[in-house]
Amino acid sequence: MSDNLGTNFRKLDLHIHTPKSTCYGDKSAGYEQIVRAAVSSQLDAIAITDHNTVDAIEEVRQIGLAEQLVIFPGLELTTGSGHFLAIFDINTPVSIMNRLLDKMGVKPALRRDGAEQIPMETLDILKNVHEFGGVVIAAHIERWPSGFLESKETRSGKANIHSSPYLDALEITVAQNRVQWENGAVRGYTKKYACVQGSDAHSPAEVGRRPTYLRLSAINLEALKEVFRNWRGNIAFTKEE
Repeated sequence: MSDNLGTNFRKLDLHIHTPKSTCYGDKSAGYEQIVRAAVSSQLDAIAITDHNTVDAIEEVRQIGLAEQLVIFPGLELTTGSGHFLAIFDINTPVSIMNRLLDKMGVKPALRRDGAEQIPMETLDILKNVHEFGGVVIAAHIERWPSGFLESKETRSGKANIHSSPYLDALEITVAQNRVQWENGAVRGYTKKYACVQGSDAHSPAEVGRRPTYLRLSAINLEALKEVFRNWRGNIAFTKEE
């Protein structure tokens, strides 16, 4: 365990959508409802991760500021190998993330739709997120067909993604497999990873349904990176843990 992580666990949900995602379930929901749902769930921070768009982030960030809720700006990126969360530091300008989308060839008319695949190789997408200052979490890895394990990617391609230096953590939906992923004990996937959960909320009612507790020295991207590098004893899925 790193000595500089602090002593407090913070409750986070790093996978939340807004009505800017075309697949959002409650089209009548406002940003205020999403933030209030997070506050009601006693979350310390959330990440806004709409599909291939950052259109909601600035407004949610301002509402979160008024409610003392930390907002990580992010994206859920659709690749040929499944979905990946790109998370950026709390003060990252939306313009930087739009530049990333532009570089990856995501045309404005195709943003917001999780079914629209980014026209760039997956490994290059992950590298680009890092070059723009973000971290990458493989989203709901066991979910068909958008988790990278259940995607149409070849077995060797999946192994290359899993071993990439630009993949920082795994979002798992089967909590029982957590120890295996952390220990590199899954056949063909030997790299050890920090594992998190996320709600993948598509309505305010879903916000905070699968939180992750992280021991953070501060609520910012550098602290998040440190926990992803040194996760043992610093990540919990339940308060009891």
